[in-house]
Amino acid sequence: MLTMPNDAALPDILDSMDTMLKSQARIYMHLARVATQRFGREGERSVRLGLRAYGHWRGREMQEAHHALGKPVNMETLMRCWDNASTYVAKDTIADEGRYTPNDVEFDVFHCPASEAWKEGDFHQMGHWYCDEFHQAAARTYHPDGNVTIHENLMKGDDHCHFRWIMPPASAPHDPGATTELGERLSEDYRAASEIEGAWKSLKRSNRLLGGHFFTCARPIIERHGEEGRAAVAEALADWGADRGRRLRKRHEERGRAVSLESFVADHDLPMRLIWPVREVESGPQRVVVEIDETPQDEAFLDSDAAELGRLWYEASYPAMAQAYMPGTQAVWSALVSRGDATNRLELEAPAAARA
Repeated sequence: MLTMPNDAALPDILDSMDTMLKSQARIYMHLARVATQRFGREGERSVRLGLRAYGHWRGREMQEAHHALGKPVNMETLMRCWDNASTYVAKDTIADEGRYTPNDVEFDVFHCPASEAWKEGDFHQMGHWYCDEFHQAAARTYHPDGNVTIHENLMKGDDHCHFRWIMPPASAPHDPGATTELGERLSEDYRAASEIEGAWKSLKRSNRLLGGHFFTCARPIIERHGEEGRAAVAEALADWGADRGRRLRKRHEERGRAVSLESFVADHDLPMRLIWPVREVESGPQRVVVEIDETPQDEAFLDSDAAELGRLWYEASYPAMAQAYMPGTQAVWSALVSRGDATNRLELEAPAAARA
């Protein structure tokens, strides 16, 4: 079981949240761009189906978790116990200024890390596809009568998103039935004894969603376009990985941190050490080897029979990330939980010039 490190600090968790939410946004951005470039309108259809699948997946998992917590399945519970850290970073306006009743919830969002990532990437239209497709699928899956409107939207040029999550006043109470093993397990990540634990668990949930966002969006591309679709997904992962590597290098340079294999692991963009329990096997300027027994994205892959896509997530993105971070660096996952191994083992080799 993943546990919060004793030295976890709230500023570090909040910094990691921002990076995580933008990573979620960008993995979708790269998948959508490659799919539409390769397959045109059919690619758009695949992207939209993936976004709906992502909404169904999250709506179902939230329903199971909230039901296991003993909470009623309605729009108020959905938003007060939202899974992603997006509501945590905007909690001042969502929680303090929003209007909440069981069947009608209304609030504004002015700060959205995903919209910031999409605006930077000139991704307005396809960013709006996400808002349009995902939220409605999540609402309707969570409760059969659930609906959402976002008539003011950052991706349409507005200065905020105006959300209204609604159900008809006469909607019957929804009883999901017996609690599930998955719901009981996921519900633990909504229980917190302190502010910092609540923030850490919000980050952990978001890390799971990063894996889920990938496999739900990748599946329709592969299922509808075959081997060319799989190649498109691998290309998008490599693009995403390279982008992560460039951003990580820039962050290290701006913070005065050495660009090195040790820094790649010690100050990773995803929450290595903060969420992932990292075991150092070998550490030096020319070679670093670490093992990670458990991660939230691996749990998502295995829970949803997506291990093959989990392997692709690691194998296609990390070589490109390491190469972009420090040209000539080699990154190999010699073991992966998604391959059936007991651990994830990452081996990093410095460029030949650095080893000479």
